[in-house]
Amino acid sequence: MNCQQNPAITFIIPAYNAERTLERTLDSILRQTDNRYQAVVVDDGSVDGTSRIGQSYANRCPQKIRYLYQENRGLGGARNTGLGLVETTYVSFLDSDDWLMPDYVERILGRIEEAGERGEQPEIIMTLPVIWNEKSRVAQDWYDRELFLQIFPRDGCVVNPQKELRLYQFEVNVCRKVLQTAFIRRIGFAFREKVKWEDVYPHFYLLSRCRRCMGVAVGFYYRIGSDAQITACTGADRMDVFPVFEDVAALIGQGRDELIFPAMRMMLRFSFWCIRMADMETREPLVRGLRLFFGNLPDRYFRILRRESRRQYAPKDAAQYALLALSLRRRAGNLVFSDYLWQEICETLIKKALRAGERTA
Repeated sequence: MNCQQNPAITFIIPAYNAERTLERTLDSILRQTDNRYQAVVVDDGSVDGTSRIGQSYANRCPQKIRYLYQENRGLGGARNTGLGLVETTYVSFLDSDDWLMPDYVERILGRIEEAGERGEQPEIIMTLPVIWNEKSRVAQDWYDRELFLQIFPRDGCVVNPQKELRLYQFEVNVCRKVLQTAFIRRIGFAFREKVKWEDVYPHFYLLSRCRRCMGVAVGFYYRIGSDAQITACTGADRMDVFPVFEDVAALIGQGRDELIFPAMRMMLRFSFWCIRMADMETREPLVRGLRLFFGNLPDRYFRILRRESRRQYAPKDAAQYALLALSLRRRAGNLVFSDYLWQEICETLIKKALRAGERTA
C-alpha cells in the first residue's frame, strides 16, 4: 500500500472523559491496512486524562492525528467542530469507546473507487458494525445485519434511497455511515447540539437527500454493556427524545409521506426503549410527554403505520406496533407505562394473547 497517497477520509472522534477507551480507538485507526486517512480528536471538555492521551497521539503522529480541546457542547457540538476541519473527500465518525476493523479504510476506499469507475460516486456509504459486549466479552451480529445483506447482496452495491425505502429502517447510528463531504456541505448538514440521541434525525434527513447509497460489509466494533455509555443513562437526559422527535416530525410534515412508516416505527420503538430504561422520577413525565406528542400527530400517520406493518411484518409483530401506538396515545397508557409492575403484567398478557391468536389462526 502506498503510504504517500493523500488522505481520502477523515475520522471525527468526539471524546469526553474517555481516558479508559481512547487509546484502543486511536490504535485501531493507526493500524489500518490503508493509511489514506486522517483523524480529528475533539476533546469536549474532559476533566480526566483524555487531553493527555489525545495530545500524545497527535504529537507522535502529527500527519495522521489532530487533537483539539473545546468547552463542552455535547456529541453534536463536538462532531460539528470536527466537520468544520474536514478537507478530505469523505468523512466518518467514530465514538471514543469503539474501534475499527483493520481493513476498514482499505475496503471502503476500494469500493468507492470501483463505484467511481462506474459513474456511481456514493454520497453515503452504509457499513456493517459488530456488537461487542463488554461484560460477556462476546461479539454479536449487528442489529439489522439480515436486512443489510438483503439490500446490499454484494460489497459495493449502490442503491437510491428514494426507491429503496427499506434503508430508512436501518439502525440510526451515525458512526456506521461514511459521508461524502461535498454532499453534506451542499445540503447544509449539521448536528443538533446539546441533546442526546442527536443521530436520530440525521439518519432520516441524510437519506432523504441522498441519491446514491453504497453498502460495504465492514465496520467497527460497537461496545455495549458499559455503564459509561450515553445509552445507559436513566434520568432526565431521556427527555431529549422530544426535540429529536419534533425534528423528525417536521421532516415528515414537508410532504415526505414515504418517511411516515419508517419514522413512526423508529419513534415507537425508541419510545418504548426509553420508557423501559428511565428511572421512576423520569418515567412519569416521559410517558406523559410521549402521549401528548403522539396524540398531536395526524391520524393518517397511524393508519399508514398499521397498513405497512401488516404488509411487511408477521401478524404478531404488526399487532405489537398497533398496540404500542394505541397505548401511547391513550390516557390509560400513562397508568400502565408509568409503573414497572403494571407494564410487565400488561406485556405478559399481550404476549399470551398474541400467541393464542397465532394458535387459532
